[in-house]
Amino acid sequence: MNYLKVLVLGAFVATLGFTPVFAECNNSGYGSSNCDNSSKDYVIEKKVTKSSKDSKEEKITNVKKGENFIYTFKIRNNTDNEVTLKLVDNLPKEFEKVSGIGFTEDVKVEKNSSKTLQMTVKVKDSEFEGKKNFEKCVINKAYIYKGDKEKDSSTATVCFGDGTKVSSLPKTGTNTLVLGASLVTTLLGFGLSRFRR
Repeated sequence: MNYLKVLVLGAFVATLGFTPVFAECNNSGYGSSNCDNSSKDYVIEKKVTKSSKDSKEEKITNVKKGENFIYTFKIRNNTDNEVTLKLVDNLPKEFEKVSGIGFTEDVKVEKNSSKTLQMTVKVKDSEFEGKKNFEKCVINKAYIYKGDKEKDSSTATVCFGDGTKVSSLPKTGTNTLVLGASLVTTLLGFGLSRFRR
């Protein structure tokens, strides 16, 4: 019976280090493309592309110094009334606007329809100065408001640099310290149970 208690305690300690992670529909830029927005009254979908001929994506990579890219904002009104929404997209400090809509736009959208707007942007030259062998990714978030209430948001990611690709990402998974602690606890439990006899 004592062995069973020790095994249960060891299994419990091992599960303390295990945290399942699930993608949410929060438009974080990761996993947001599968969100069901049909139940929302007002929806914004932000995409990015290197040229008007390329497909619009949630993320682009390998943007070079002086190269423009285009943010596309699709605003959907799922109500039976015409509405004016405020689109806000304050660019990150790394970027500068070249042309297109402003950072804040009032957008009139007919009932049960959508409207698409664009902003052409580039990475500031200062982001490339004095740097070699680098790649940096920046997530940019746009919001829509009705009055002063935020109704939705969406992100797009732009990775820029001098052509160097990130060779590896950090390892993820169960924390080895927690696994080690659970093993030590289990072994100590076995040792103590034998010592008491």
